[in-house]
Amino acid sequence: MDPKLTEVSQIFDRFKAASVRKDFDTCNKLLSDLKVLLTGFKSLPPLLEETPNAVYELTLARDIYEHAVVLSVNKADQDTFERDFSQLKPYYTDAR
Repeated sequence: MDPKLTEVSQIFDRFKAASVRKDFDTCNKLLSDLKVLLTGFKSLPPLLEETPNAVYELTLARDIYEHAVVLSVNKADQDTFERDFSQLKPYYTDAR
């Protein structure tokens, strides 16, 4: 597996663990790091390039943004919810 994908997966696992503990400060820091790392994947919107790991990258990004939405709900942060939901939305649209 691509080392960058491995790194993102490991950080995401740490994010999920912090989320279970309701450690929102750690979640915010890790989520920020994850979003920056996701910008390096060319298979994600808006580029949607065909890469060998495209399916896994798209699935991982969708999962990260779904968790971001749940985090914003848990924090009762309407502005963050709207931003995270708008980032998640393209992963549920047909891009053909």
